[in-house]
Amino acid sequence: MNKGWLVLLALVLAMISLTACGRRQAPATVIDVVMTDYKYEPNTFIIPPGKEITLNITNKGAIEHEFVIMKYGTNVGENFGDEDEENIYWEIEVKPGETTTVTFTAPEQIGQYQFLCGIEGHFTAGMSGTLQVAQP
Repeated sequence: MNKGWLVLLALVLAMISLTACGRRQAPATVIDVVMTDYKYEPNTFIIPPGKEITLNITNKGAIEHEFVIMKYGTNVGENFGDEDEENIYWEIEVKPGETTTVTFTAPEQIGQYQFLCGIEGHFTAGMSGTLQVAQP
């Protein structure tokens, strides 16, 4: 009989955890980002459209990195290059060991935006992510 209760309890806990995984993350207006050589943590964010967004960025890498948000509907190909400059929505550079807090206004257009490090070779090394603009 005790074994039956344990099985039932395990099933209930599994259902609760699966339900929690299905919940949609709420858009945030304050985001903490850690840059390392060559990734962002986290590498996905959800923000509300048209709101002021505060980024707390820490570069724990050994070299300078950038946080570049591309315009809606544009993505960098194999490499970030001069041809991509006109498609930048917003950007900032952060030196190694530096922590900075900056703000920008989120795009109004709902959808996915690519963000990346625009320093040569960093994007191809995997330093990119996805910014989702979504209604709360």
